[in-house]
Amino acid sequence: MRLKLLLALCLIYASAQAQDESCRSADDNPYLLFGTKTAYTFANRGIPVSRAHNVPGCQPIAIWMLNRHGSHNPEADEFAELQKLVIFKNNVMINYSNGNFRNTNFRMCNADLNLLERWEWNPRLNISFAGDLTSEGYMSTQQLAQAWKQRFPGLLTDNVHDYLFKYVNDQRSSTTFKAFTEGLFRAQADNIDISKETDEKLLRPYKYCPSWNANVEENADTLSQQHTFESSQDYKDMLNNISRRLGFNYDIERDDLHNMYQMCHYNKAWQVAQISPWCAVFTKDDLKRLEYLEDLQTYYKYGYGSPKNQEIGCTGIKDMMTFFNTHVDNEKPQQPRAIVHFTEAPMLLLTLLALGARRDAAPLTAAAYHTAPAQSRKWSASAMAPYNANLAAVLYK
Repeated sequence: MRLKLLLALCLIYASAQAQDESCRSADDNPYLLFGTKTAYTFANRGIPVSRAHNVPGCQPIAIWMLNRHGSHNPEADEFAELQKLVIFKNNVMINYSNGNFRNTNFRMCNADLNLLERWEWNPRLNISFAGDLTSEGYMSTQQLAQAWKQRFPGLLTDNVHDYLFKYVNDQRSSTTFKAFTEGLFRAQADNIDISKETDEKLLRPYKYCPSWNANVEENADTLSQQHTFESSQDYKDMLNNISRRLGFNYDIERDDLHNMYQMCHYNKAWQVAQISPWCAVFTKDDLKRLEYLEDLQTYYKYGYGSPKNQEIGCTGIKDMMTFFNTHVDNEKPQQPRAIVHFTEAPMLLLTLLALGARRDAAPLTAAAYHTAPAQSRKWSASAMAPYNANLAAVLYK
């Protein structure tokens, strides 16, 4: 009997040890792709250290750039929802103190739980800063500008007359413009007159197209695949497992799941080197499913899933070709030599669509999630439109 008891205790200890080893906050290779809320450094493995890009026998004469803004604070309508996580976290702590589990195999490890217990809402994060660029977003924008200047030193010069900047009429895009120009011109940026303008119809054309609004934005079929995926047994099982992991004897609300995921990726975009306690709530498979859920949304709303999107995406391509033709049609050097735009994720996706980029052989669907093509899909918001996403075209002579 003593031998059996000793063996049982050893098995319990081994199980606890295995659980500690799988702590998600200690994972050396965490899953960090969160769709359009992915930090640039995770989508591209860091800010590139660029060397001058030379094409033998050719001279770059113009560059056209389309950039997404950097990471930002939650939107005004998200604050109230995200603040509910304070009470939600307290309920999780109560569950653990009460030993409230249907299956102990789903428990969070102590390190993950302690991390979550220490989490508090940042009192400096209030609605007056809603949507504003974060310090991380500002710094990564500066670094990207410097990297572009290193790659094309002959185009991105210190001559202010070589540039025209355009951005949408919101705080984070205008602040991204400011950070980018500081990266280009360093200390001079505040003391020079830079050509700039807002251009809503160019950089958010979908907001000015009634046909797109009717056929895509307000069309219930646009998000049908996303809703089908959310209704699948696979997704329901994920929700059930997460609920049990947090100690609930019932399935949590989908709004709670959404809030945790939002806080997870906001935390990682704000502080890329730190661990987010809310990310530790999810397994890698959970995060991949949630990423796919957003890809189903963007594929049909801004991608190949809706034919109308092609027309909207052509707006940026037309602007690029008009700019390049000005340089092609004139023998003398023209100014500006660089047009730099700052916009939102939808415009990046629509423009890449118009270029035929990252097109899959078959449409993305809810039912296809576990198939090899879906798991290795080309259409990926994490790769195409993370924070600070950028697209550049260079004209050579």
